[in-house]
Amino acid sequence: MYYSHYTLNEYEVLEVKGELDCVAVAKHRNDIESVPSEFDQHIVFDLTKVTFIDSSGIGIIVHLFKRLREQKRQLILVGLNGQPKELISLLRIDRAITVKESARSCLVH
Repeated sequence: MYYSHYTLNEYEVLEVKGELDCVAVAKHRNDIESVPSEFDQHIVFDLTKVTFIDSSGIGIIVHLFKRLREQKRQLILVGLNGQPKELISLLRIDRAITVKESARSCLVH
């Protein structure tokens, strides 16, 4: 699901690319489920290179958000554009999950 990862202060940045749809979610479910236990810090999903999100993609983002929130950690979405940005806004996900322009903007409090 994510093709690269790096640490930026207290954030683990996971760069995701392609489509975040039912096929990708089914294929990478184990990777997604392991994110809260694999990384100890707040999680930033860099969606700059995501071209499409469907209900399965939204579902896994919300699921991950809830799991991290239980652990008093954050999920931040960055780099939204095109259809993914429109869907996140339409569904008002951006009211519950923090959305920022870029991973670097997470450093500004």
